[in-house]
Amino acid sequence: MTVLICVSGIPYAQATIALGSLVAGLRGSSVALLKVVEHAAEEETAVSMLQEARQFVQSPVEETAVTLGTPAKEILRKAEEGHYDLIVVGAHAIKKLWDQFLHSVTHKVANQATVSVLVARGEPTAFKRILICASGFANSAQVIRAGAALASTANAKATLLHVVESIPGMYAGLDEMEETLPELLQTDTPLSQHLKWGAEYLLQAQVSAELKLRRGIVSDEVLAEAQDGQYDLILVGARAEYNVLSSLLMGQVAPKIIDNAPCSVLVVRSD
Repeated sequence: MTVLICVSGIPYAQATIALGSLVAGLRGSSVALLKVVEHAAEEETAVSMLQEARQFVQSPVEETAVTLGTPAKEILRKAEEGHYDLIVVGAHAIKKLWDQFLHSVTHKVANQATVSVLVARGEPTAFKRILICASGFANSAQVIRAGAALASTANAKATLLHVVESIPGMYAGLDEMEETLPELLQTDTPLSQHLKWGAEYLLQAQVSAELKLRRGIVSDEVLAEAQDGQYDLILVGARAEYNVLSSLLMGQVAPKIIDNAPCSVLVVRSD
């Protein structure tokens, strides 16, 4: 499979290209470089930009393409047409309070893509610490598998994190929400079984890992853990299909993490 790296501009896209190339190398994937322009007069410059971008790519470059149109729409169209299993885009810069409410290219791609999306922030030369967010929802197992594969290949340490939400209606069976992690793991709830499975999966993948439990608002606690642990990458889940309901559900957690994370974020789609 091929990683689709979306180039915004040089030198601004260097971090995005470098990170996409790093992940492609770890996964043994080739790379396609895409530049979207909104005016035909920009196409010639865009071609030169992609040629320059190639020097930052360490993996085999399968294709370079310049398309004309709206960036988010063209990125999603290209991803649908090609055999890509990962899209890499740059993080949306939050400069004003109003920026948090704008539907940026990054948000649209992360929300609507049918494959996983890596939102690049910074330019790490290696992954040393990876934060895997286990939600307990349907695709949480896919997030853990993706995190294990990356951590194993990169020889990185991993933290498997679950956040118990402030309103714990989905966690029927937990008598007290102040249970410690060891006490939780002694129960026979679906959540306990899932976390034990995740820890065992990481162990079988020979990943050095720890299991953590936090309580509060999911996005806030994920960001707090990311800041405290100095991670290089956060993995979160997203629904495979895009519709109004799934967009609203994702809107409660993922965009806040994408916008405010101190590192890159991989939004993992279910197979």
